[in-house]
Amino acid sequence: AMASLVGHGIALNSILLAKSRLEEEMNAVVAVVSHDLKRAGYYALTNEMVKNPSTSTNPFDGNLSIGSYVNEHADSCINFAYDRNKNGLFDTSPKHEKYWFRLRERAVEIRMNGALCDQSGWHDLTDPKVIHVTVFKFTIEQLTALQITQTHINLELQARLKKHPEISRSISTSVLIEN
Repeated sequence: AMASLVGHGIALNSILLAKSRLEEEMNAVVAVVSHDLKRAGYYALTNEMVKNPSTSTNPFDGNLSIGSYVNEHADSCINFAYDRNKNGLFDTSPKHEKYWFRLRERAVEIRMNGALCDQSGWHDLTDPKVIHVTVFKFTIEQLTALQITQTHINLELQARLKKHPEISRSISTSVLIEN
């Protein structure tokens, strides 16, 4: 009876640890993606745009788009740009100010320095040996109130544990693009 109780406790503890790992991985992905997306369109020289609205433009406007990697779900890759070094220029060399997140082979990946959705050089944000991401989807929603348009990026993330495929989780969130 005691051996059965200990065995049950160990199995229960293993499942709780696995659920915790899935929760941790998914929350980390949502935190990283949301944090970076909030920067989309940031331009360090906005004071110039206020002073001279007819002659000054934001080079980071219009750099938000959604696509997908070949053979992946539609809307599973997002790219955007922001003025990371705060110089007011859209730099492409040596450091590129264009950023991407995508789904590829059941893993969420990040790419910096301007590579496209279908190019190499990406890094895993999730560990495909531990979790399989089944959905990583973006939608752009624009809301206008009092002649002010706000852009929201809706993110849907679903994943399951590789060793325990019956354990899965889903997160949906909306990120306000503040710039």
